[in-house]
Amino acid sequence: MRILFFAHFAGSPYHGMVFGHYNLAREWVKMGHEVTIVAASYAHTRFTQPEQSKKLREEIMDGIRYVWVPTPTYQPANWFGRIRSILSFTWKTRFLPLPVKKADLVICSSHYTTPIYAAKRYAKRFNAKLVFEVRDLWPLTLTELGGASTKNPFIMWLQRAENFAYKHADKVVSVLSGAKDHMLAHGMKPEKFVFIPNGVSFENALEQSELPIDHLKKLQAFRQNNKLVIGYAGRIGLANALHVLIEALALTKDPEIGVAILGSGSHLDELKALAQKLKIEKNVLFLDPVNKNQVPAFLEKLDAAYIGLQKQSLFRFGVSPTKLNDFMLAGKPIIYAIEVPGNTVEESGAGISCPAENPQALCQAILTMKNMSKEDRDAMGKRGREWVIKNRDYKKLAADFLEAVFENSP
Repeated sequence: MRILFFAHFAGSPYHGMVFGHYNLAREWVKMGHEVTIVAASYAHTRFTQPEQSKKLREEIMDGIRYVWVPTPTYQPANWFGRIRSILSFTWKTRFLPLPVKKADLVICSSHYTTPIYAAKRYAKRFNAKLVFEVRDLWPLTLTELGGASTKNPFIMWLQRAENFAYKHADKVVSVLSGAKDHMLAHGMKPEKFVFIPNGVSFENALEQSELPIDHLKKLQAFRQNNKLVIGYAGRIGLANALHVLIEALALTKDPEIGVAILGSGSHLDELKALAQKLKIEKNVLFLDPVNKNQVPAFLEKLDAAYIGLQKQSLFRFGVSPTKLNDFMLAGKPIIYAIEVPGNTVEESGAGISCPAENPQALCQAILTMKNMSKEDRDAMGKRGREWVIKNRDYKKLAADFLEAVFENSP
């Protein structure tokens, strides 16, 4: 089968986030399918950009053909630049001829919605199945989290495209377990909805590398002064609620508990300032980001892992954070401060849950984790690892995706 995948932000292990498209595509290639990912030449989510060109450029990585569409660069905080990039990718994929001669399945992946027009065009040309894959609910994310007006012309354009996608797609596949009602309200037929969460790649886990020497020395010194080390690895943004973790650590008033944060992002400086303000900077270790295959080596040094999110109305539709799967695969007990439908940590017995954005409750969860025996913490981590292996293997998810799309097909 030939699969054509429109995904503006698609990354790879060689470029950085976003990894979901790559992981699905690699499994489909292993199954014997041909996969072409059409992605933007520049995306702020990547740590390395592909070679820039003014023309469409092809590249083969791990059996997947990437077609890089030239789009303008921009600063992540510059919304005008990001909109220019969206407009460029939408226009070029819709009107420029792509090097694709045949497809049996065409997938349009959101973050944003407008590439659905190009996807529909190619699906019609090749008489292929059309799938709208939803990772973020746009434009709802921009109106509920960003405060944009629903009467903004850009938002109205995105909304028309979202409605068009729900109407014309043969299936709507989403990582958001609770998104169905929103989609129904925008014209989707109920039988189209399929929930396929983000997963884990065991092959990537086997390809892990050691941490840089400087990171190892800092972690070793940090552990000497902290009997319980709680860690986080990933992007440091406001939505990740790491400020709540710092506040909760201060509330414990326990000098033997430390927090290690690996990553970078827009709120890194604010977190460092908060730790100093609360006079707990000796108990908080900040480490520069590393390659994805080095993250498991960091997780191995922890006693527990933290994952949290802001308390946002948008999350009523669910979330599927890839870092949670990574933490569980590492066999670490989880402190989970997220309020969404479907609590994976509670379901699997992999850790302790508490309300989102509640420093007092998170403080209690941290103290409970510390007062547990190492054997009990290890048992939590083992349960989480077994659960994620059984339920979130990309090999299984990729097969489930295709099965759902082609069910009842002649």
